[in-house]
Order: sequence, then C-alpha cells, then structure tokens
Amino acid sequence: MTPSNSGEGVESGRGARAAAIEAFRREDPRLTPPEKETTLRFARDEDHVAVYTAERGVGRRLLAHPEASIDAVTVIAGERARAAIALDELDTEDPPPVVGVRGELPVGVLTVSRDRREDDAHAEVITRRVLEEVPR
Repeated sequence: MTPSNSGEGVESGRGARAAAIEAFRREDPRLTPPEKETTLRFARDEDHVAVYTAERGVGRRLLAHPEASIDAVTVIAGERARAAIALDELDTEDPPPVVGVRGELPVGVLTVSRDRREDDAHAEVITRRVLEEVPR
C-alpha cells in the first residue's frame, strides 16, 4: 500500500494534507479526556498498523508522516455534528475544524524503545520532524 491523499483537495491550491494539518488547531471540546484517545491496531498477518486519533498533536503528525495513508479526517460540521470525510474531499481553501484522523502506517515505522523518552507527551510517539517536512 502506498501513502494516499497527499495531493490536492476539493479546491485547487494547497495540498489536502497541509490544509488538514492547519485545520487541526484544537481537539473536539465535546469529548472528555478519556474519549480523546489514540489507538494503534494490527494483526500478525498485516503489514500496516491502523491508527485513529482524536489528539491534536498525534493527528497533526500522522497527517504529516510521509508513509501514512490517510483514510479519513473527522471534522466539526456544525454546532453539534461531527463527520468523517475522505481527505481528498476536504475543502482546502476553507476547511472545517479537523478533530480526528484515521489512517494506516507501515508496521516497519513503529518501534517500541527499551528506554523512556525525555518527553511523555503523546505527540512524541511520532517524530516532530514530519511536521517540518510538510510542503506548504
């Protein structure tokens, strides 16, 4: 599987990934802290890890990861509505607030280190460098 949805969105101009990263400015205020979760799931016979996150830092980095295949972003579509839309359906000129991301990463990019990181922030599970490499 190759990374997908890295190009243009509904509106021409900037890329859908860059627009989604910029639109993921906050977490969904209607979710409680335990509901703002990140899940990683894979089976023995799979070569990709399914990832879902409602955490801003992890979501922005997942969107920016060059090996990620993004299935959908969760957006706030009104005062009370949330909707999952394909990344290539995101209006890149005026995107709605993004509050979640669902996608896949190759198993080979994951490592569980023997040593603890200096920073326990959840976003640090995905290197900060991916954000620096996003084409604007």
